[in-house]
Amino acid sequence: MKRRKTKRLLAKFLALVMVLSLCEVTLGQSTPVKAAVSLQNPTTDGNGVTTWDCIYFGNYYQSNSSTKEPIKWRVLSVNGNDAFLLADRNLDAGSYNEKFTDVTWATCTLRTWLNDTFLNTAFTPAEQTAIKNTTVVNKDNPYYGTEGGENTIDKVYLLSIAEVCNTAYGFNGEFDTNSETREAKNTAYAKECGAWTSTSTEYEGNGWWWLRSPGTDRSINASYVDDSGYGDYDGYSVDTVIDAVRPALHLNLSSSNLWSYAGKVTS
Repeated sequence: MKRRKTKRLLAKFLALVMVLSLCEVTLGQSTPVKAAVSLQNPTTDGNGVTTWDCIYFGNYYQSNSSTKEPIKWRVLSVNGNDAFLLADRNLDAGSYNEKFTDVTWATCTLRTWLNDTFLNTAFTPAEQTAIKNTTVVNKDNPYYGTEGGENTIDKVYLLSIAEVCNTAYGFNGEFDTNSETREAKNTAYAKECGAWTSTSTEYEGNGWWWLRSPGTDRSINASYVDDSGYGDYDGYSVDTVIDAVRPALHLNLSSSNLWSYAGKVTS
């Protein structure tokens, strides 16, 4: 009797172990896995309002000149692991070129600053590796025909006239018109660095930001976008220091530990 009872108890024990094991497997399989962020291209509704996905990547001075904060970027386009990014806000201010002279994007001092001082200040070595080298096409001014100069290869650069009226990136298709899709606010740090900042009720906090395209019929001016989102073909004198800097770059998204999702913004 004792042997039979012992065998029955052992059988029940083994059965219980098997049931618990199955339960553990089932529970393990049913545990939800956090889904990877799937970034989307910009969308524009029937009223011309654009929505962009955003990410945080890198760190730069924004609220003040002593503490770096995560940089928020708008996703202008995404293709596989490549994301074309534009800073959500104007991050700094300064001249397109330090001297008043004929200059192109390839030779201007702002390009040097972006790919040296800014790059090394805002991004760690690992983050710099994740930023792609981009062949930047420098087209002539479409209104005046001013030469855009040689194409360049850059990590960080500025948008062109053609890019800021590209509807695929979420912008208004007309350059020389007011558009909320091109408006950009200055950070406190950019303002501290000299960026002109609107105080009007309609455009309060917005700044003017440089483009890389040349202006007028001479290369002593560079084009820009004003506080209302209006694009100026004439441009501003290259040595002007009140225009803001709104960087753009291409990021390799496969380095997912270097960036994080930052929600959406609308124009």
